[in-house]
Amino acid sequence: MTLSRSKRIALICLSALLLALLAGLLFSAKLRHQAHRVRIKTEMTLARWRGHPPQLVSLAGNLGIAGAQIQALDSRSGWAALADSGGQFLLLDVTWYPGARYNLILSTDGQTGKVISTTLPQALSGGSIINVGNLSFDSGKTVDLRDLPGVTTISYEKYDAANGAFYGDLYAQLTAGKQTDEAIVSAVNDYIATKLNYNETQWDIGSPRRILETGSQYCGHLSTAMATLLASGHYKVREIHLSNGQSPPGTHAVVEVFYGGAWHVYDPTYGTVYRNGDGAVASYKELRLDPSAIKEDLFQRFPPKQRRETVALLLSIFRTGHHHFYCFKDQM
Repeated sequence: MTLSRSKRIALICLSALLLALLAGLLFSAKLRHQAHRVRIKTEMTLARWRGHPPQLVSLAGNLGIAGAQIQALDSRSGWAALADSGGQFLLLDVTWYPGARYNLILSTDGQTGKVISTTLPQALSGGSIINVGNLSFDSGKTVDLRDLPGVTTISYEKYDAANGAFYGDLYAQLTAGKQTDEAIVSAVNDYIATKLNYNETQWDIGSPRRILETGSQYCGHLSTAMATLLASGHYKVREIHLSNGQSPPGTHAVVEVFYGGAWHVYDPTYGTVYRNGDGAVASYKELRLDPSAIKEDLFQRFPPKQRRETVALLLSIFRTGHHHFYCFKDQM
């Protein structure tokens, strides 16, 4: 009996799935993860054949902890989310197909997390947002995020060592005489803000040195330049790319620097800092929970209309908790 083409392909996919599962039982965590990805690709292929093409959805729910982070392992979009003051979250752009299964990672410190598995519904009856309900930290297995296969919400970049001497000299000039971490980082932040150049439209960053020499209109370029200078000064630093999740999305990039036992957000595009109730430079998590520190009087060097539009955009972005981190290798 001759098998039809579709049945032969299905048999091949099933064989690949069985081999992937076998590999998952026999080998390391990395190989098990690779096997898991093979299984997912097979399931997505079968879903297409059955007339259910995969599509992007958002996951809504409640973590029960204000400011807790949630991400989906192997998310193609790479977005993570921070919960609001009530513990509610919206995780953007997760791939749905009938019965898709995801390991959701819940974290309060960015270093360790809890794994919660969830299965998406067979059909999308409520639009592009799927409510996964209340998620409990107590029911999850503890994992180390640094070594966890499938984390796509952090991108690791190489420090531009070829221009290391240039960055080191500039950092030394900018921070000479500064006695505190806040004074040092603020000096770098203020300098990068002078490099906002609306006439410099080259999209390819080239290197952070190019941005420091010619400027850029892009917040991501300016953030990379600031992160590079601070890394040359041995600060632990990360860029945060943010979105309000709208269509088309409003986006922005800022820099978060670790000192004094905490993270602190600096906005090199505008040369601003946002202070919490204690007067300290706020963290991203603090601004997510209370963005009221973002006010028009921080943007006095811009025309009134631009000030209003900038503040409205930033408030819409920080209120969502949608983020992706960019870090230098061996710093996170």
